[in-house]
Amino acid sequence: MAHRAASVSRSLHPRLGRLFNRESQRSFMVAFDRTLLEGPAPFGVDARATLAKIIEAGPEAVLIGPGLIKQAGDLFGFHGAPAIVARIDLPLVAEFRVGGSELYEAAVDPQLAAALGADAAVMCLIDGFDDPQNFARNLEAVRLAVESCHAIGLPLIVEAVLWGHRNSDQTDAAKLARICRIAAELGADLIKTQYPGSAEGMKQLTDGCPIPVMVLGGKATDAQAVKSFTEGAIAGGARGVIYGRNVWQREDVAGMAKTLRALVHG
Repeated sequence: MAHRAASVSRSLHPRLGRLFNRESQRSFMVAFDRTLLEGPAPFGVDARATLAKIIEAGPEAVLIGPGLIKQAGDLFGFHGAPAIVARIDLPLVAEFRVGGSELYEAAVDPQLAAALGADAAVMCLIDGFDDPQNFARNLEAVRLAVESCHAIGLPLIVEAVLWGHRNSDQTDAAKLARICRIAAELGADLIKTQYPGSAEGMKQLTDGCPIPVMVLGGKATDAQAVKSFTEGAIAGGARGVIYGRNVWQREDVAGMAKTLRALVHG
């Protein structure tokens, strides 16, 4: 596994490589972009204070919306600060559906994200929309973002997930492997996806995807469960985690971050 990780890292764009720890070749990222759709969420009402705690915890990167980059970008203004990853779309699915309907919208031009200071961009590719035209729009948005991001040297992370209404199981390993591979074939530089529930399922994803794969965390759950699926993800070949509520939606942000860093970098 160590040999494979090293060989993958040599193929990364320098900006994408900066999202990874030099020694472990893995990454612990924190996602604070949920509030872009949810608004002032518990533990995230004071966005600046929450971001300060996240940055202090020492992740390799932080995922936030473009407005927060503009409003609180100075918090990242020091040598050795986490990289900034910008959310550039609005995946209006699951609990964020509008009037009961699934929608998908591109939200921010990658050039603007880069101008604000982003080191990478992230957007979703969602399998299982009720309306296949939404999937077609999503594919087109990813295709256009790949062109725009690569034209300015901005890495694109695609969040390849099964959040469409037609998918009752969002952790189906075979379906996740399919949507991850599609995202890679469209030109993504890095994949963010759901943990499929086992190290074996994770290996099915990573074996079938020619670019690095990281796992998301979902809703905040107990620390032991987070530890368990983090260990399974890493054992299955994940190059790290991009966790949001399982880090910042807690009283002890620093303690949870320390635990996760140790699990990821090992």
